[in-house]
Amino acid sequence: MHSSLAWKRLLAALLLALPLAVPALPAAGPIATVTIADGEATLLRATTKLALAEGVRLGAGDMVETAAATRLLRVEFDDGLLLDLGPATRLQLMPRLSGEGARRAARLYLLHGWAKLTAPKVLGDALALTSPALDLRGLSRNAVLAVEGGDVFVFAEAGDLTLLERSGGRAGAAVPLKGGEFYERHGDAKAATGPRPTPAFLKRVPKAFVDSLPARAAQFAGKDVAPKALGAILYADAQPWIDAEPALRGGFVPRWRALARQSEFRRQLQDTMAAHPEWDPVLNPEKYLPKPASAPASALVSPGSKPAAYPTR
Repeated sequence: MHSSLAWKRLLAALLLALPLAVPALPAAGPIATVTIADGEATLLRATTKLALAEGVRLGAGDMVETAAATRLLRVEFDDGLLLDLGPATRLQLMPRLSGEGARRAARLYLLHGWAKLTAPKVLGDALALTSPALDLRGLSRNAVLAVEGGDVFVFAEAGDLTLLERSGGRAGAAVPLKGGEFYERHGDAKAATGPRPTPAFLKRVPKAFVDSLPARAAQFAGKDVAPKALGAILYADAQPWIDAEPALRGGFVPRWRALARQSEFRRQLQDTMAAHPEWDPVLNPEKYLPKPASAPASALVSPGSKPAAYPTR
């Protein structure tokens, strides 16, 4: 009994100790550049937290976060798409979703906050952005989006687009918006659309989104500014992503498994396991080991012993 338990604990330690080679950027290389950083913004890459600055190149899988006081963070893609982020925003580039979510091959995943997209051309049927509440495709000009908890707002500032509603991870109705139209939905309630944004929405739009700023990518051509390392990712940094929708959060298990070696990170994962059950096999692998086969009754009799006598009639 004791040796079996010790073996299981050793196996758990070995699984956690396995090295994980997580590249700083995918083999395809960077795909976008930070061209405006007006306020604090950070980057989660592999297991490191970094400070963003103008000229930093970004690649698939990178997660960007702005602070509550950040005025504007602009990311310009190599094909001309402009992405502006407002305060208190979390977004991932080229997310890798699993299960049914694998069909949502989008350029961006907006977990929370404010984003403005400016397309140099019609993006067609490809998903420009996905989120827990909706997908956006067919962007032809500008759009402003806000995702805050269960609330979502979309303003087709100029040009048409199509929204695909999502609820509980499942696709719902397609909602076309023409230039100038506005969409809002609160939780699972029926969405409302209108010919113009509401005054309440306009009051909340980041001021930096009002002006049309020119592209600045040419100023950073041939440059690759290295982001400053701020230390290892803490549980508070990772938690919003680890507890995201199932299609998204599964990919963070191999990416951040090494962080589970840290006692505090591991403890917090364990304490909130119900929110991210895919981590249970990593932290508690002994629960998933094959159960030993039951020994036959004859094997339970010790050598040299006599079988128990049974009464006879």
